[in-house]
Amino acid sequence: MPTPTQNVSTAQMNARILEQLQRGNTKVAEDASTDYIRNHIREDSFAFKILPPQKATNDMLDRTLDERLQIIEEIEPDGPGAMWVPFETAPTGEYITGPRFAIPFTRVLTPKFMKDIDELRTYRMDIRKVLVDNSIKDGLATIDGKFIETINSIIFNCDANGRNIVTGKKQLMDFYDPLNRETFAEAKKLLPRGNADGKFNLRNYICLMNDVTAQDLLKLDRIEAGGDIAQEMFKNGLTMDTIMGVKCLFTIKSALVPDNYVYFFAAPEFLGKAYYLEDWTMFMKKEAYFLEMWSYWTGGFGIGNIAGVALARFNQTGKTLVTIGSGDDAHMGIPGGGLDPTKGSIIGDSGDRTVWGPGAAL
Repeated sequence: MPTPTQNVSTAQMNARILEQLQRGNTKVAEDASTDYIRNHIREDSFAFKILPPQKATNDMLDRTLDERLQIIEEIEPDGPGAMWVPFETAPTGEYITGPRFAIPFTRVLTPKFMKDIDELRTYRMDIRKVLVDNSIKDGLATIDGKFIETINSIIFNCDANGRNIVTGKKQLMDFYDPLNRETFAEAKKLLPRGNADGKFNLRNYICLMNDVTAQDLLKLDRIEAGGDIAQEMFKNGLTMDTIMGVKCLFTIKSALVPDNYVYFFAAPEFLGKAYYLEDWTMFMKKEAYFLEMWSYWTGGFGIGNIAGVALARFNQTGKTLVTIGSGDDAHMGIPGGGLDPTKGSIIGDSGDRTVWGPGAAL
């Protein structure tokens, strides 16, 4: 639904906000800035695109022994599956349990910013942008940073071969080569491939990488990219948002998503939940000719299915490796010699990760 300010020019909006601020009425500026910050936060946060937040109400909150706020979500029970049996055979008994996970709530609060109101008189840009830019930056850094911190705590809880300690599924894989057609196709197998018991098979929903890593996709030639896509990328850069059927998010936040990292996520219904109790709100207070302002948000998220995330790291070079182990457990490690990259199986360094090289078969 259109907001009342959508058809108002920037000059008119600025004049309206300044007039109200001069009168000491910060409500108009608060409302205009709140609308502005909510739209931009939702647009720029990659965490909100992977787990779209839903509005939580008081009746959804679960009581705890203290006054913390949380919502308890249920996880689909893991049944034993059907069996092939002869006639006159009774089914075996199986007790059904319903696992759950908690989504704790917190408040994200930006620093308090100050501005001389008279300094806003000469601005030609949207004053709302001036007032909320810092709030947007700090709010996004906090939410997206906590999201990636949570995802990394899941992925790096693994053994030397990248298999998660809890799920037994490989959720971390390193590649010698940069991001290209072959390595991306191999990396996107992480989520669909289950563990040794055939559990946790999931489809790729979306992947996340930074803008620097995405530039490697521009190196694909006409044969690799297919048809006129290579020409289109040469002229206009990376304009597509889907690669091999996987939606892609590109972020400039390289401090959170390092170069050569590509995260894969299952669909929200197979991953977790995000809620907000109070959406982003701007608070303003005027004293004399100074304007004080800060923003806050109350909500939380939880990952209910830790098998729904995976990470591929590219350009992982600089090690001299040899074969360790045999059969399905074969991998490459540092002790004892070199590596012919044309004959590789599963390759990795001395124990903290698994690396996939040319000729590898996983």
